Amino acid sequence: MSKTFFFFFLGISIVIHSQESPAGTIPPSSLLYNLPIGDSVVFYQCHVEEAIQQLNTASGQTLSGTPQKYSITEKYVLIKRENFIAMNYYTSSLNAFPNRKFSGLKIREKAYWAFKQVASLQPNERELNVFLALEKKGREAIEFDFEINKYTTNQLIIKRKKNFKQLVIDGQYVISKLIRTSM
Repeated sequence: MSKTFFFFFLGISIVIHSQESPAGTIPPSSLLYNLPIGDSVVFYQCHVEEAIQQLNTASGQTLSGTPQKYSITEKYVLIKRENFIAMNYYTSSLNAFPNRKFSGLKIREKAYWAFKQVASLQPNERELNVFLALEKKGREAIEFDFEINKYTTNQLIIKRKKNFKQLVIDGQYVISKLIRTSM
């Protein structure tokens, strides 16, 4: 009789837990795990793209240079609400020195990063799973990952208050390319 009650109770607790999870099963190793209502997790992603920078002057003249590698830094703030997760998306201005300033985020975000909010939306389950997958796929960054060269890595910092992970993402996995492209 007590074994039946135990399995019945276990089954109810599994159903309740699965209903509370917005992105399926969030592993306990994730910084999104057991996120309280009103709290947030910040994902910073720095990746290098080859681009031509153009400047528009006040007189209407457009100046452009030659293709260079630029560091693009994006910030995603995932905020737990009552029945969903909200997301604010920010970008930073281009930087000609890939990843040079990225390691400083371990301490705190600086004003000179000049993040500008681009969008505010409610990500769907597939988009939330992108964040979970990158957190799982990434490997811990080591000192050689901060070298500035043609092999500069795609990096991800995930922060929840004083807890953080700094990960290297092997491959071309860029959050803004994996979630809604309307941003």
